[in-house]
Amino acid sequence: MAEISLSVNYRNQMLAGSAHLPEARASGDAVLLLHGFTGSRIEFAYLFVELGRDLAAQGITVFRFDFAGCGESTGRFADLSIADQIMQTDTLLDELADRYPGLRWHVLGYSMGALAAASVGARRGDLASIVLLAPAGTVGQYLQQVVASSPQLDNGSADFIGLEISQVLVAEALAFDLNATLTHAHSSVMVIHGGKDVVVKPETGQQAAMAAGGRFVLMPEADHGLCFGPHRKEMAQTVAAWVLQKGSE
Repeated sequence: MAEISLSVNYRNQMLAGSAHLPEARASGDAVLLLHGFTGSRIEFAYLFVELGRDLAAQGITVFRFDFAGCGESTGRFADLSIADQIMQTDTLLDELADRYPGLRWHVLGYSMGALAAASVGARRGDLASIVLLAPAGTVGQYLQQVVASSPQLDNGSADFIGLEISQVLVAEALAFDLNATLTHAHSSVMVIHGGKDVVVKPETGQQAAMAAGGRFVLMPEADHGLCFGPHRKEMAQTVAAWVLQKGSE
């Protein structure tokens, strides 16, 4: 398996990415991983690195990118918006399809990244499937709490662990309706959620799956970050089986 760095230009911003390219593809399937709020293409405790390697070991090509203003991508975190992340995802899919032709594309969004994944799935008809991992359908309420408990900046934004959260982002997140978005999904949807997730309640994931008419997988003992090795392995196996199945349909 080869692991390489790559970048994609998006509106004069550089989106930094990594790819896991299997030596022998078991299929023509590729998965684009979208990270969550304050995350990066590595994700918490290297979740996305491990997932990328696990999927590639089963012959699935994996790409993971930092959204603009996050990780090693250029841009300001203060300018982060859900709408812009949706457009970034569209750009990534188009650019990667040009660079790596002949692949069947799947998108996996984790936590807040699930909002972009769901939206792209409602906009495009060329995806084999969508996977939502602990989808943060209640991120608006979470951001409200974060802003209320964080130091305020002169411009009205909040200072959260050194990152500037704008009131514009909070309002956008409160207005975003994940379930309504998923009713327009053009692709099969699978939602995976931990039963001990205290960041996003598992009921949120279950409702998202119902809205999409998709599959809901509850991991009863898992938390939001899948912080135990066996849970990560189980999740990776579930995603791989889903991708290979949907890619062959």
